[in-house]
Amino acid sequence: MRLDPRIEAVTTHIVHRLAAAAVDDMRARYDFGRVLQSLRQHRSKAGGVGALRLLSKRLGVDPSALRRYARVSETISSREFGWLMKQRTPRGAPLTWSHVELLSRERDPDRRTALATMAAAEDLSVRALASRLNERR
Repeated sequence: MRLDPRIEAVTTHIVHRLAAAAVDDMRARYDFGRVLQSLRQHRSKAGGVGALRLLSKRLGVDPSALRRYARVSETISSREFGWLMKQRTPRGAPLTWSHVELLSRERDPDRRTALATMAAAEDLSVRALASRLNERR
């Protein structure tokens, strides 16, 4: 059964808007991770302690989440991140931040690219991607 063309147009528009919002959210997390990396470097030079905890409290975000943001931006270059944000599932959705976090655990960029391509093409859940990631470890 085919949808009415008007309904199909509206739902397609909504899917694109949701995808764009998700990508904006992930770009913000990635950019925040880069700022956190800079703070880490500054902190180690200045000998400061507790900056991450203070920032975490002020933002209402768990310190472990902030560390993951930093790890993603440390492992995945901005160019690769841009490429990741363009990957789409057959439904038109981007990979989620959880997918990107998981991909950042893979240190080999070629394998990370292959896993990301597979995750998008096969619309893999995070759990399924984790299973594939652990297959060759």
